[in-house]
Amino acid sequence: MPELLLNITAISRRTGIAPDTLRKWEQRYGVLRPERTAGGQRRYSETDVQRVEWLRDRIAEGWRIGEASRMLDESGSMALDDPTELCNALIKAIRDVDVNAISSALDQTFAVLPLSQALDCVISPVLCWAGDAWHKGELSVGQEHAVSARVRNHLAALMVQSTGNVRGMAVLACGPGEYHDIGLLMLAISLRKDGWQVENLGPDTPVDTAIELAHRVNATILCFSVALETSVERLRESLASFNAVTGIKIVVGGASVTPAIAREFGVTYVIGSLDETVAQLRLLKRT
Repeated sequence: MPELLLNITAISRRTGIAPDTLRKWEQRYGVLRPERTAGGQRRYSETDVQRVEWLRDRIAEGWRIGEASRMLDESGSMALDDPTELCNALIKAIRDVDVNAISSALDQTFAVLPLSQALDCVISPVLCWAGDAWHKGELSVGQEHAVSARVRNHLAALMVQSTGNVRGMAVLACGPGEYHDIGLLMLAISLRKDGWQVENLGPDTPVDTAIELAHRVNATILCFSVALETSVERLRESLASFNAVTGIKIVVGGASVTPAIAREFGVTYVIGSLDETVAQLRLLKRT
């Protein structure tokens, strides 16, 4: 069945945007992309409705029409603000090896969603999917690395933008032999947003180096992330050579860590969404 096309009055009723405003958006910003009837009248699609609704919602959030329409233009026809739809769009772009669509989906994700929702509901599921797809042979190493690099670039920009000086100082590090650092970077950004100062030491950090720096910067929290079982073993060996670190609470997390392992190490275990992890660390600092 052919798609039902609408006139501008119908779009106005659907979206609550006055026809004069819609015409201005079409002429000045190219928001609407009408077809012409045989008689030369403009008719609009459901995609046009979606684009107008997306712009309406962005303007209600305080965006300027120019910057909102520019992002919409860069995204092609995609105008999404639902986490599930953004997640699916990003996965499709990765499957299609469409680098422009990947960048557009990431841009929209971080632009229209609260940070914690963008990270927990879009970025984390997509990275998990990419890792699983790589293991199943559905993605090449190059594809998996390419999407990880693009996500890392977006997160690095957020890290630069965020500041913190209220909660205290936290040092974050991947354990010895651990190179999966994107989750740690997401935690660093979330902590900064919560008011922490953060030193993120990144992949494959020796335990003694992390502890020494934590002392130097007067950190109260030192977090180690480990995703691989081999990294857990190396962290166990490294921590065994240290006595309790005065004034610093050591925290571990990651795919291969369990509460039992944390108890064995004599450290604190955290798990949950990024917001939940930040709340646990905030409580841990107070105690």
